[in-house]
Amino acid sequence: MSSAHSTSNNDQTKNPISSISPVIINEQIKEKDKRIFEKWRKKLMYITGMGLTEQEKAEYKIELKNNYEEYQCERCPIVVFMLKSLEEAGCKIEKKHFKCLPCDNTRSGGFSPDHGILLCQNRFFSKSHAEDTMVHEMMHFYDHCRFKVDWNNCYHHACSEIRAASLSGDCRWTREIRRGFFNFTKQHQACVKRRAILSVQKNSQCSAPGVAERVVSEVFESCFNDTRPFDEIY
Repeated sequence: MSSAHSTSNNDQTKNPISSISPVIINEQIKEKDKRIFEKWRKKLMYITGMGLTEQEKAEYKIELKNNYEEYQCERCPIVVFMLKSLEEAGCKIEKKHFKCLPCDNTRSGGFSPDHGILLCQNRFFSKSHAEDTMVHEMMHFYDHCRFKVDWNNCYHHACSEIRAASLSGDCRWTREIRRGFFNFTKQHQACVKRRAILSVQKNSQCSAPGVAERVVSEVFESCFNDTRPFDEIY
């Protein structure tokens, strides 16, 4: 009995990690690094168009689409909040409202009242970028449903772009550094205004010289301060 009891004690105090061979640990690390490198390599080849056959490009495109469609940010608090807010506003959003497609280098997402939300699967540099883009476009979805935005009205469009840029995380400091902007005073406001103007300029109804700048300036204060459905800028 004493011998069996002694064995039991030894089992309880034994460090399970110590029983794992360093060789196995090293192999696991190498395998993880290999997977990370392979993922990075395929992404780079897909973006540049070099080194992949047409079949491999098609397979990788499907892989990207599945990854982002399955991810859907269900573990991302701000996206979950937006999903709930949209549903509460009578604008329930579903998987069918999202489209994952490759885009040119001028955008990472888009919103259309007729087609829903576009996520540019080849333009995301991280999942946080994908999350910010989703929230940005979901803000447009929210505004369109909740406030009946007329997208041909430059003032309406400008207001939604201001709110989306401000509330989505699109203008957080780390994103601005990546873009090459380093101001420390009112950088958020400057970013919101700049990006809203760029978006409104793409609207054919607002593309005349000076129109986007004027409408964004005129509605900026009221729209920037309207943080619905959030309590504040996060």
